[in-house]
Amino acid sequence: MTAQVNSGNTYVITNVKGGTAMDLSAADNTSVIGWPVHGGVNQQWSMNWTGKAWTFRSAATGLYLGIGGTPADGTRIVVSATPFEWHIWRADNDQNTFRIFVPFTHQNLDLYGDGLRTPGDPITLWYTWNGLHQTWRFTKV
Repeated sequence: MTAQVNSGNTYVITNVKGGTAMDLSAADNTSVIGWPVHGGVNQQWSMNWTGKAWTFRSAATGLYLGIGGTPADGTRIVVSATPFEWHIWRADNDQNTFRIFVPFTHQNLDLYGDGLRTPGDPITLWYTWNGLHQTWRFTKV
């Protein structure tokens, strides 16, 4: 069965290479980092289809996944009170994993350092290239 992302569902989103979850940092409740999966609500993201793109809403705070600046290599992923829209595309090499893009750009989510497993490794934007650390698995909560 091919993986699906459905509006209204909540997911733990893990990096394919690093294996860490997309985690709202408990240190500042703003930064989005890679962290070992632990089942906490700060690693759960509710998905909503707006009709043209997706929003990710933190189950812990109700804030939305966004970017800390303009879309460019190295821009940090943070949360914001304002919904930010994303495009989700299936990864070319595995139809059960996904890439998460700033709409109409080649900037997608990237687990920093080529997918380091280090707890607290930042999630940033980076230009699309053939790296597994830019692909993500959605597991329904």
